[in-house]
Amino acid sequence: MPLKIDRSKQLLEPRIDPKTKKMDVGGFQIPPTSLLTALLFGFANHESVVVREYYFWRLCDELWNREDLPEKLMVKHPWAELMIRNALENKYLAVGGSASSGKSHTMAAWGIINWLSQPQDTLVLMTSTTLREARKRIWGSVMSLLSVVDDAPIKIRDSIGNAAYINEKGVLIERAGLSLISAEKSKTKEAVGKFIGIKQKRVILIGDELSELSEAILNAGLTNLSKNPSFQMIGMSNPNSRFDAFGVWATPKDGWDSVDTNTADEWETKWNGKYLRLDGERSPNIVAGETIYPWLPTEEKLNEDKALLGVESRGYMRMVRAVFFDSDETTGIYTENELTTSGALNSVQWQSTPVNLCGVDPAFTNGGDRTIMYTAKCGYDQSGQYVIEFGQAIHLNDDATNKAVPRTYQIVRQIKEKCQSLKIAPENVSVDATGAGAPFCDVLAGEWSNKFMRISFGGKASDKRVSANSKLIGNELYVNRVSELWFVGKELMRTRQVFGVKSDLAQEITARNYDMVKGSTLRMKIESKPEFKSRFGRSPDLADAAFLALDCARQRLGLVAVDPPESDGTSFPKQRRTIKSLGGALQNSETTLVD
Repeated sequence: MPLKIDRSKQLLEPRIDPKTKKMDVGGFQIPPTSLLTALLFGFANHESVVVREYYFWRLCDELWNREDLPEKLMVKHPWAELMIRNALENKYLAVGGSASSGKSHTMAAWGIINWLSQPQDTLVLMTSTTLREARKRIWGSVMSLLSVVDDAPIKIRDSIGNAAYINEKGVLIERAGLSLISAEKSKTKEAVGKFIGIKQKRVILIGDELSELSEAILNAGLTNLSKNPSFQMIGMSNPNSRFDAFGVWATPKDGWDSVDTNTADEWETKWNGKYLRLDGERSPNIVAGETIYPWLPTEEKLNEDKALLGVESRGYMRMVRAVFFDSDETTGIYTENELTTSGALNSVQWQSTPVNLCGVDPAFTNGGDRTIMYTAKCGYDQSGQYVIEFGQAIHLNDDATNKAVPRTYQIVRQIKEKCQSLKIAPENVSVDATGAGAPFCDVLAGEWSNKFMRISFGGKASDKRVSANSKLIGNELYVNRVSELWFVGKELMRTRQVFGVKSDLAQEITARNYDMVKGSTLRMKIESKPEFKSRFGRSPDLADAAFLALDCARQRLGLVAVDPPESDGTSFPKQRRTIKSLGGALQNSETTLVD
């Protein structure tokens, strides 16, 4: 039966046993030592969560709430208590909280105390976007807390985000201590590389602002670091998207449909972990009806946010309410709810062998653009519906040191080789021919084949019907070709004909906005790449390449939005659709349906 703190304080508090002359630490007998060392021993060795929680807060008082300090540095408040209790109980923990909820500071203290309790055997890794940003968040808290710890066996190298253990012989042990790893998306490969080969008895990975990092960080933690004898991973963020790294980390055990993210404060995750939500509208200050903890959300700050953002806006729901918000805001082309309810995240059970195809979005600048080849398959699923399933995004990179072969030729040859190995015929390849893409396509035609599709994003939308049931054609609804490419996918999702959307692709397609342009009719226009890049931090290259593949399936293979076939209860429908039955939805002499 777990000890109750209110009755067992005297039993838990370290004391000298008058009979044995040894120090009693919650039932353990150890040689007499300092109070701080005894508390660290109790925290490290007791199995009871309740007991360890007691020692954690006692350590906070001894380390950071001393009378000789001008202020208390680690205050015990309801949200901090909740986070620490769950960190004690769970190997894998996700904490979604409002702005100024104390996530970073609390977990900085968690990392320091865990290291101090077993300094030689513990490595605490903390990830953030950059060192500069981390100093405003978790690493800044680490530095402020460590600065008042007297005689800590550690060498602090703040310039590189490292605090390494110094053993009794004065030797620096790099694999023990606390270390920050900058893991912004552009440096993901470098960050993941630092995880590989780490060996230590205890490893704790704390991912701060996880929504801004790559999902590869999760995978590296779960596949590499988890091989150590003791491993814990804690990921924190203001919730943003279900499809970013934090959204993946917070995914409910039974899927997003199993929880109401507007009301649920916790749930089990698919990683056999726990998710905690710290809702700013239920801040300890709000619950208490007075400002007790001024650094946490207050009534005054809440009212300011409501006036500035609007209570139903995505910004308010994310930054204040800590909600994974399924927004139907008119500025977004796709919604997260749309992807989940349409089945677009699922895979396909094929009735027959599908056709392989791909879209290619070449890059010609170094401003965040990537050359992406996105594969896909098109054919009949087991219900008889004609569908597309996205495959993989292949990043094509040139070798800058190879002066003998120009960059364009290097990329072109990679496209040819990849397509040949994946059995993708030239006629089933769609390439962005906008601007510098035109001469690129000329080289591709010369080096391989001229049968691929050239798509000019800025060109006029097509004269193809939007769906089998619509009388409207592309150029009546969309300002340009790229707008058509992006929006046609919505109709195909509605009819459950799009599958295989992965988290990184989902991020991009749910992030892009659009506007209505008034002319003779109202037409839709997606935001430009520069506008998207200024908001999102990178170009929508994955999505552009994926939608090029989708357009290839539409133009060359007869993919069109049509309601799912009625079934007679057997595995397949009575009759497949033909070009003739689809009528004017397919107005291209090159269009064929896969058989």
